[in-house]
Amino acid sequence: MKNKKQEANSSGSVNNDKLYVSTVLSLLDHDENVMSDVQKEILEEEIAELPKIVEGQLNVTGIYAYDQGEKFEIKAYIRNGLSTKVTLGKVPFYILDSKDEVLGKQMFNLQSLGELPPHSARPVKLYFEKKNVKVDAIPIDNWKLAFDSRLEASRTVKVQFEDLPEDIDIADKLVYDNFLNEVPDINEGEISVSTFSIGIQKNGNILVTLVVRNGNNQAVNMEKIPVTLKDPNGTVVKSELFKLDNFTISPLKARICNLVFPTGVKVEEDMALNNWTVSFKLEELGSKS
Repeated sequence: MKNKKQEANSSGSVNNDKLYVSTVLSLLDHDENVMSDVQKEILEEEIAELPKIVEGQLNVTGIYAYDQGEKFEIKAYIRNGLSTKVTLGKVPFYILDSKDEVLGKQMFNLQSLGELPPHSARPVKLYFEKKNVKVDAIPIDNWKLAFDSRLEASRTVKVQFEDLPEDIDIADKLVYDNFLNEVPDINEGEISVSTFSIGIQKNGNILVTLVVRNGNNQAVNMEKIPVTLKDPNGTVVKSELFKLDNFTISPLKARICNLVFPTGVKVEEDMALNNWTVSFKLEELGSKS
């Protein structure tokens, strides 16, 4: 195992017309809760010794490479030099020598890394299979870790509601706003549909309330949406393709979409179906997930 000591970050310093930014430790909630203060201090010290990164740059820096027998364990920091949150999916990583010769390459799925806040650094361990590494041993001082040069980070965006009822009271509006704050941010250019609530009304209708978010910089019109309703056992009880009438979501906005499944069941009062779920595809009635 070998630590790679490198020059420290410089917060906001300018050199050759480049603005360098510092990054701060960012952990997933689980790691934040289980990690001791001493462990966090060690990570913060390592981040302080990493090379500078430029504003707007997404960077990965390897710390050590350890031979585990069947795999190489590589500890690294992924740093977000952007002023917005980013999320990563499947990313090709390279192990390079000092001449940028490829020593190894492997694809990793970084979705579990979660959102990287602006100007943050998150530790990660990557396990390279020996079959994906060309050398028997990674040189102690003669290697580095790199992303694929074609990598593009996804920028996440925040949206706000539009077309809420004019007579909506403050308490109900707060519930909707809190929902937007609790769901994960969507990536720039994406459309997201989330389940807000499922309930059965006294007249027997099952009402499914969805929140549709538009992460694009232009309006999007939705004409149809497939919706499948499942009971607490995961059994499909309703599945229908809904046609939407003039359902347009403005840029960076969210809209409420109410869908009704008629049933022959009468109930004494409106009830929430808290353990029921929705999927956005058509499925066979009676099938089970």
